Amino acid sequence: MTDLNKYIVIDTQILGGTPVIAGTRIPIERIANLVKQGYDTDTLKEEFPYVGARKMQYIISSLMSVGLNEYEKTQKIQIASR
Repeated sequence: MTDLNKYIVIDTQILGGTPVIAGTRIPIERIANLVKQGYDTDTLKEEFPYVGARKMQYIISSLMSVGLNEYEKTQKIQIASR
């Protein structure tokens, strides 16, 4: 979980607690949607050059390991419970 906290932040002061890439206001959901649309790591690096390559690769691999659809379901449940 240490790596997750290092790269993904959930803070009520940032986009109302929406999970974002650490150090940015880029929602993880945005990255998940782009990956579902076929964006690969290189394209995402071009879209978000200020996000480090290691950070972007970790986020993509995390999304893939839990599954994009499962991630989206989890986020909808968390938002509904707020």
